Amino acid sequence: MKSTLNKVVNLYKPSGPTSFALVRRVQNCVSATKAGHIGTLDPLAEGVLPVCLNGATRIIQFMSRLPKTYLAEMELGKSTDTQDCDGQVLETGDWQHITEQQVREVMKDLEGDTQQVPPMFSAKKKNGVPLYKLARNGITVKREPVSIRLHSVEFLSMEGNRVTFRAHCSAGTYIRTLCHDMGVKLGCGAHMTRLVREKVGPFDQNSSITLENLDESRADGTLTDKLVEPDQALQFIPEIRVKPEGELAVTHGRPILKSFLDAVPEKINPGNYYRVTRFAGGLMAIAEPLVDSKQFDLLGPDEVAFKLKRVFIEP
Repeated sequence: MKSTLNKVVNLYKPSGPTSFALVRRVQNCVSATKAGHIGTLDPLAEGVLPVCLNGATRIIQFMSRLPKTYLAEMELGKSTDTQDCDGQVLETGDWQHITEQQVREVMKDLEGDTQQVPPMFSAKKKNGVPLYKLARNGITVKREPVSIRLHSVEFLSMEGNRVTFRAHCSAGTYIRTLCHDMGVKLGCGAHMTRLVREKVGPFDQNSSITLENLDESRADGTLTDKLVEPDQALQFIPEIRVKPEGELAVTHGRPILKSFLDAVPEKINPGNYYRVTRFAGGLMAIAEPLVDSKQFDLLGPDEVAFKLKRVFIEP
């Protein structure tokens, strides 16, 4: 019998299996009709991998751009074709003259808005073909740089040619490419040897559960206690609350009139998303404003203030 759980599993992925394999195992474990994850981790990587079940898969599009925090280790002196320890060594360099201070300075220089070229061994596509498939056939193609933000790159330790650091970054950042780029700047080459994702938006390592924990919870009847409601997962999105008379319009996907609104944030910014909740509480939809705060104040009661992007409840 298929489950009707519309929730999120804050899963801890071990190193080894692919993210997609773990999602399928979670889906089978809880008998979900469908499941999807937020932010793919390479097989080598471990850490937080939020898995959305059934109806909760509809929030993935609003979670995919969340910032992430990683704990990483890199080895100086070798660059590889995959930019991690699973690849073939391309070049070696002398690392013994590299000091901790030099590493710290390179990390500091990389912080902020920057451009990053995606690695060939990645799921990025070129003319519809994943880059890793081309790379496996010995084909290298030009990749366009992608804008990313490195909020912080924190030096933690250096033992011999092994450097450990923590990076807080925007979605779409490749940490193995960051390791490679640091190796280039240091002039000795480098590749990633370990990666732990500690946080994805509101999901962190401390509150995550393993697949084994999930299976045990299902067996002892405590499964729902370990899962996260979609509304809780979306707490980072500002809330607008509708009056009871406006709830029917929302369930049918109609625009939200100003008169339907019971509460809105002080600042309203077009282009941002807002959680639409019932008067009595509970997530209904995600909406986008058509006006800013000043324009909102000038709207008449029957004028449209927000348009719906996604409705989560049935009429």
